[in-house]
Amino acid sequence: MKKKVFIICISSAMLFLTACSTCKPVLYPNNHYKEVGVKQAQKDIQAAIETAKISGLDDSSASNKALARSASRSAASAGVSAAVGSTSVAGAAGSGVSFLIDWMFTQKAPKALFKKHVELTLRQQGYQVLGWK
Repeated sequence: MKKKVFIICISSAMLFLTACSTCKPVLYPNNHYKEVGVKQAQKDIQAAIETAKISGLDDSSASNKALARSASRSAASAGVSAAVGSTSVAGAAGSGVSFLIDWMFTQKAPKALFKKHVELTLRQQGYQVLGWK
């Protein structure tokens, strides 16, 4: 029973973390950026992101999908091990946690079409996007 609770906790934590925000555009400090200021530029970035989401574009990253695959594999492996009575539950859970830690410290850039939409929206407002961070 303790093993099942542990597996559920690990799986829930992984799924919760997939909702973490992705990278955001980095703006070049051109004249428009200097005129509006940092706070307004950040508001404009958030508005551009929301516009892309409202347009139906997916802001999830490829790393989120990889995390979900790893979480499901680890949970399935741990579940089979628990059903058979094997002691490899800890190993399966450990591999899932290892992937989770690696995923947490890597950049999570959104999909290309989403990025292009946000960049175009910002460019039309007078900003210049250097990249995503």
